Order: sequence, then C-alpha cells, then structure tokens
Amino acid sequence: MPDPAILVIISGAVAGLGAFLVLAGWARRPVRMGDAFAALDGTVAGRQGPEEDLVRDADSSLERLGAYAYARLHLPLGRRARGMLQLSDRSIGDFMAEKIVLCLAGLALPTIVTAVSAAMGSPLRAPTLLVALALGALGWCWPDLSLRAGSKRTRFEADEALLTLFDLVMLERMANRSATQALSAAASVSDVAIFRRVRGVLAQAGLEQRPPWDGLRRLAHDLRLPPLEDLADIMQLDEQGASLTEALAARVEELRDAHLSAGRMEAQEVSERMTLWMALPVMVFGLSFIAPPLMRLAGVA
Repeated sequence: MPDPAILVIISGAVAGLGAFLVLAGWARRPVRMGDAFAALDGTVAGRQGPEEDLVRDADSSLERLGAYAYARLHLPLGRRARGMLQLSDRSIGDFMAEKIVLCLAGLALPTIVTAVSAAMGSPLRAPTLLVALALGALGWCWPDLSLRAGSKRTRFEADEALLTLFDLVMLERMANRSATQALSAAASVSDVAIFRRVRGVLAQAGLEQRPPWDGLRRLAHDLRLPPLEDLADIMQLDEQGASLTEALAARVEELRDAHLSAGRMEAQEVSERMTLWMALPVMVFGLSFIAPPLMRLAGVA
C-alpha cells in the first residue's frame, strides 16, 4: 500500500497544477507584434469576429452570459462551427448559452429526480453521479450535433441567397454603377445573414478607405463559400476597366447549374431512401398470402 504522505503530496501537486492552469487560462495573453501589424494591415482575421458575432441581443442576459463564458473561459469553438453560426444568423453568445443551459439541466436532472423520489419514500438506487455526468456531457454536445445536422440545409439556403446576390449585382452593373456601388446596393436589399455580412465588409472597407475585395475573400474563407471569393475577383476587374456583366452572367449560370444539379442529386437520394418504406407494405401484403400455404405444407396448421 502506498505511503499516505506520498498520496497527499501527489494530490496537492495535482491540485496546485490545476489551479495554475485555471489562473493561466483567465490571464490576458499579450498580443504578438506580428499579429498586431498583420491586423492593422488587414491581412489576417482575428480569433473572434465582429462584436455582433458574440452578442446579437444586448438585452438577453443568457446571451451575454454565453459571450462572457466564451471570451473569459476560452471555450473551444472551431472555425467550421463559427462559420455555420454566421450562416445560421446566430451569435456565439446564444450558442454558448444553449450549451451551458443544457449542460446544467443534464447535471441537475438526476439529482432532482433522486431527491423527489427520496422525499416520496422510495429512493432510487442508481449511480446518480455517473448519470448526471453523462447527461451533462450530452447536454453540452447536443447544440453541436444539432448544428451539424442542419448544416446541409443551412448551406443550401446560403447558396440560394448568394445566387440572388449575384443576380442583384449584375442588375446594378447593367445600370452603369461602379463595382462598389453595385455591391452596396445589392447587399442592402435583404437582411439575411449573407447580405448583412457583405454589408459589414463594405462598411468596414469604407471606414478604412480601402477596397473591399480582400475583406470579401476573408469572409468567403470564413464561411466556406468559394463563389463569394469569385465575386470579389470578378468585381475587382472593374479597377482595370474590364466589362463585368458578361463575366458575372457566365459565373451565375455556372453556379445555378451546379446548384440545380445538387438539388437533383439530393432529391434522388431522398427517393431512393423512400423505396424501402414503399416496399415494406407490399412485402407484408405478399407474406399474408404466402404464409398460410407454407404453414399448411409444413404441417404447422
């Protein structure tokens, strides 16, 4: 049996290391000089997006709590998940608040059920702690699973909004507007997520007095929307005096054909999945006729 003094020393060392890691996580990290100059040049994007990505509704206490927990506790959130939240028109604070609420509910539910059953005179004999931990982990991961399950639908809607933006930009260009004016007028038509993001990039570029093309490319990289990067490349040709209408029309036609093909493939997959459920009633109906003769031949009936 190990010496109790050694166990106490090891436990104290582990507790001290945990306290040190917690304090290190809470401490504000100094900004590296290279990252600071890159941010000033606009060549890289920061870890957190605009302020509206953290909190959309300033009056919501839960959303502000989720944003605070994300910013102070350095909660993990991948770039893909941030992009899906932007496409879903949700803030990081709202997403983190949902994770925290579901996790706490999962941790508290077994304890509440055990306390109620004990108060009624029939206490449950179950590993309450293990069940609480399992439900808490499930509650924490449930928003991620839900976000991933709806990613295909979100991408489909984002592609449709982007195609509409292409059409509007092309119409504005046919009205002899400049590239920046055409983008600004087209993005002001709707309040869906893609249009608002483009408006934000244009507004930031206007304040910085620089072309918005690099900002649009970063936005396309963050949202994983390559057609938006193509739009920036095409619109940048306006600075060289090139005609953009034909290039925009050709790119819109290619995107619409690809979008239509993807929709047809998805419809075909749904039809193939429905084949099994269509065949089951026929099989049951056929077995109802075949079963009696087989049972008679086998001597069962």
